Amino acid sequence: MEDAEDAKRLGRLTHSYQLVEGTMVTVGEGQKWIYLNFAEDWRADFTISVDRKKADAFEAAGLDLHALAGKNLRVRGWVEWRNGPMIEATYPEQIELLAPAPEPAP
Repeated sequence: MEDAEDAKRLGRLTHSYQLVEGTMVTVGEGQKWIYLNFAEDWRADFTISVDRKKADAFEAAGLDLHALAGKNLRVRGWVEWRNGPMIEATYPEQIELLAPAPEPAP
C-alpha cells in the first residue's frame, strides 16, 4: 500500500500496478478529464484521472466524484506520469471510499 502524499516515491513507481491511499484534496476539471488531486499543487501531487465519458458509471456505482474532496480513498491501477504520478480510473471498482481515520483520544 502506497501513501498518496508521497508523490516523490510514487513517481519512482511509474509503469507499476499499485494500491494508493490518501485524503483527496480538490477536484479539477478539464475538457476531457476529471482530476481527483491529493494535494493543492496538481502539477506535482498524486492524482486520479477519470474520463468524463465514464463519469456516469462512477455515479451509478455511488461515487459522486465532485463530492470526494476531504474523503479518504484507496485506488488501484497502473501509475503513470502526467504532471506528477497519476492513476487513470477506468472502472468505479478501482476507487474505494475508506472510513474516516479515528480521532485521537484526548
